[in-house]
Amino acid sequence: MENRITRKQFLQVAGAAALTLPVAGLYGHPFSPLTPPASSYAAHPGLQLYTLRESFGKDPEGTLKRVAAIGFKDLEFFNPGSLGMSGMVKDLGMTIISSHFSPGYITGSWDKKFFKTPPTETFESLVETCAKNGVKNLGIGMLFPSDREHFDDYKRFAETANKAGEKSKKSGVQLYYHNHSFEFEPVENTTPLEAMLAIMDPSLVQLELDVFWTTVSGNDASAWIRKLKGRIKFLHLKDLRAGTPKDYTTFKVDHAAFVALGEGMVDFKKILQAAHETGIPYTFVEQDYSVIDPFESITKSIGYLKGLGI
Repeated sequence: MENRITRKQFLQVAGAAALTLPVAGLYGHPFSPLTPPASSYAAHPGLQLYTLRESFGKDPEGTLKRVAAIGFKDLEFFNPGSLGMSGMVKDLGMTIISSHFSPGYITGSWDKKFFKTPPTETFESLVETCAKNGVKNLGIGMLFPSDREHFDDYKRFAETANKAGEKSKKSGVQLYYHNHSFEFEPVENTTPLEAMLAIMDPSLVQLELDVFWTTVSGNDASAWIRKLKGRIKFLHLKDLRAGTPKDYTTFKVDHAAFVALGEGMVDFKKILQAAHETGIPYTFVEQDYSVIDPFESITKSIGYLKGLGI
């Protein structure tokens, strides 16, 4: 069964509730302290629940029980409005590490293509929800097309993110940004990602590198992990079907390009070795779309991850 809810629908739901080492001045100093995994990423596998958004929307408790039974230990939610389930998650032997949220909460811009009406919650209330439920990390899920029509928009957004990160940090909640493929498109002898990183304070806005989107943009994810040492707190682990065309659009990628770990072209051994070497604390399996039952797919993915033992 295909997981049919689109990224556009996800945003509506969420709103409602050159790889050489850069100079230190561009990317800042490593964040500290790190929380390294006990032994390996395979020992505490994580899952981004967006993978199971259809099931979670119908039966959140049942979905969490199935996730725990499969063997996941760490969770990343896609909607802070569901963080009240932290007690149940703990009882199931799992931990909510983080949650995504929509950028409109900090930009004040709610793209009408994605949102009919702006949500009533505020960024401050999202931070409060995280703090109340012991969730220490809050991530910007993606940047709306209307918020990045011009290259300078990325720079303005980075400044806005710094201000939001300063607010959240006062409540003990770390802000971070999750990439897609559009941030890697060459513009003005650089990329949007590098332009944002030059402005984002590494102590206020950390990163979640998505290896699928990094790879489909024609980049080596392991090289970026080393390049951004100290800036990345999370990785999204998802595999890319071999032969998928290079992409900077994000929204035009074939849904069939998303496959279970080990079934595509991404070199996870190389990536996870780089992650260990650079001290990335957490990884989350994610699959935006699945042509088979998504529970079957994540079961394959966790099996592959444990088989690597890294």
